[in-house]
Amino acid sequence: MWKQNYILVDEYFFFCCTWIVNSAYKNVLIDPEMGHACIIDVDGLVVPGKYPPDVVGTPDFIAPEVVKTSHLSKEDPNRVLPSISTDRHALSVLIYMYLFFRHPLRGGKIHDMSDEVRDETLSMGEKALFIEHPTDKSNAVKVSQLSSFSLPWADPEKIPYTIMGPYLTPLFERAFIDGLHDANKRPTADEWESALVKTVDLIQPCQNKACEQKWYVFSGKTKPVCPYCGTPYKGKLPVLNLYSSRKEGSYRPDDHRLMVWSGQSIYAWHVNRLIAPNERTTDAQRKRVGYFVFHNDQWWLVNEGINGLMSLPDKRQIAIGEKIELTNNAQFVLSKEEGGRLVVVQLVEN
Repeated sequence: MWKQNYILVDEYFFFCCTWIVNSAYKNVLIDPEMGHACIIDVDGLVVPGKYPPDVVGTPDFIAPEVVKTSHLSKEDPNRVLPSISTDRHALSVLIYMYLFFRHPLRGGKIHDMSDEVRDETLSMGEKALFIEHPTDKSNAVKVSQLSSFSLPWADPEKIPYTIMGPYLTPLFERAFIDGLHDANKRPTADEWESALVKTVDLIQPCQNKACEQKWYVFSGKTKPVCPYCGTPYKGKLPVLNLYSSRKEGSYRPDDHRLMVWSGQSIYAWHVNRLIAPNERTTDAQRKRVGYFVFHNDQWWLVNEGINGLMSLPDKRQIAIGEKIELTNNAQFVLSKEEGGRLVVVQLVEN
């Protein structure tokens, strides 16, 4: 029921560190209720070519190429040691597990029934295969072997990775399909951070008050349905498409959307693309500058701190304390500064 905050946890995770050679269950502490994360046991310094890692890693997070060559001597040129590319695999696994409560490689395939150690080495190493691979189903989860307590999360057929929306889905595919055995194709930490920030803005509340998860990621479809309880969205649903300026008066699409729901906030990083919600964000930038409300069957943006809010095409200034109505195809400028945003409203009605 804390899925919204698990996405926030993953986003906050990037504010803590960017080098995680020994990612492990006991090294990352999270608070799913508040969306906070804390990384501990970060006393191992790794400098490529000078200070090699002291540990190979923790099972479940070790990259396949490291597992595959772990039997070789450290001096063997064919031995793959932990590095930033293997860290990218560990990071991808960690994000997947936080969001789906299952491991991306632990499916139903058995490689050696007589040797448990060899089977584990092959499953996590040379023969590693994504449990949600679109064409090779040989490592798919066998639901009959799952505990009822692990359902529905342990069953990818019920809750596939694609429910996390248009930004995280391709990164999971790069991490566990294209890049599982090709380290150069793995998504970077920056790419994960950007995708998580955008995904947070796609989260919307489920209209079913009995829904266990309460929130879900907007898929981009004109008839959104909660993937957890199957409840379709009813009513007017504003989607704000964000554009930003590269030069004065010229705006380009940012491939970034903000879902609107009553009480949803708008922040400095929505007003200007050059501001990012990370460890360098100031206290002033963390303060919301506006919020959305549904009143008299209409959606409104209430301006709390946007100095340059202006409707188009009439160029009417929306002063602080005033509001602007969100109608289909409405346009308004949040800032005319470099990186300032233009918003185009898409109103979906069901």
